[in-house]
Amino acid sequence: MIGELIMYHTLAVPLFLLVAGVVLAFWGNRIIPFAIIFLALILGFLQGGSLLLKFTENPDVLRFGPIVLAVVLAIAVSFLYRAAFFLAGLFIGYFACSALFPHLSSIIIWIVALISGALVYVSRNFVFSVLTSVTGAGLSATGIVNLIAWVNVSAGITTYWVIVVIITVSGVVYQTKRKKGRK
Repeated sequence: MIGELIMYHTLAVPLFLLVAGVVLAFWGNRIIPFAIIFLALILGFLQGGSLLLKFTENPDVLRFGPIVLAVVLAIAVSFLYRAAFFLAGLFIGYFACSALFPHLSSIIIWIVALISGALVYVSRNFVFSVLTSVTGAGLSATGIVNLIAWVNVSAGITTYWVIVVIITVSGVVYQTKRKKGRK
């Protein structure tokens, strides 16, 4: 898919990938929660009218309902975003503990699962730092390799992976250091 995008414009698309990748790699854990809430607001506002139209034709409800629906959806997404990390850690902790120690009491397994859920919830910023850095590094490396090819210089797969590793490590270090400096 990215190859098809690059064929659309061989200079603009790689530049966009480079910029978007760097932003994601270095500021990803900061923009993801806002982006999710913003997209929920947009979805609630854009789809709220057609959804409410199925239930009522009241012009006041159709005028103000999408705004209310957008806010409710944004609050729900914000809550689910946080709850998902706890539940992911809980499930992973439960199944890992059950698989590694099948003879443990179910109470102990559930205690381990709850502790795992809490640890994942507490470390979600680090998890997002790593995930957004890796994703941003991949986008940036794709952009850089295609920009190098645009100036008729060959860059192989090794160059791509070296760029990915450098940007990933730099992004994780920057995001985690910035987080510690604010507290």
